[in-house]
Amino acid sequence: MQSHLLAAAVLATTTILAGCMHPTRAQHDIDHGWAVYGRADATVRGVDPEVGPEQLPRFVDSGTRVVLTGTVDQVCRTMGCWLDIRGASGASVRVMNRDHAFFVPRNARGRPVHAIGWVTKRELSVDMLRHLAEDAGAPKTEIDAITQPEITVLFIADAVIMQGGGLDAPAVPAAATTEGEAK
Repeated sequence: MQSHLLAAAVLATTTILAGCMHPTRAQHDIDHGWAVYGRADATVRGVDPEVGPEQLPRFVDSGTRVVLTGTVDQVCRTMGCWLDIRGASGASVRVMNRDHAFFVPRNARGRPVHAIGWVTKRELSVDMLRHLAEDAGAPKTEIDAITQPEITVLFIADAVIMQGGGLDAPAVPAAATTEGEAK
């Protein structure tokens, strides 16, 4: 009898807790047709923090998966392999896709966006900073003025979710050719 009551209590508690699991805003937007670039595993409120760029420093190298929300401020003009997301306060963060696994549309500026991933701090070399500035369309004088590496907070995304409609298809890298194939 007691074991049946205990089992019923555990089942009731599990059902109540499962019923309290609400999707994050990103998951809600995925469920309502927003475009997904990359691999978006389900996100849940209370488990996956939903933050803007201004709140990212507290998650640096914490191992916590984060849902970043804001507006697309800048996109890599070459491939769409990175974007800057601006928050309501004006703070911005560079979002890079994990291992170049996906690309976002290069005409996405101004779109509401969510990114799912992790926050880290890295030193970017002069060569990398110049490459990123070139991809952003910076003038040569600005690119040449980059002479020191920079330690910066980066968001490494497994997925980027944005409101669809009117977006270009993401870039598709050319297939590698093997020796002897026509190029």
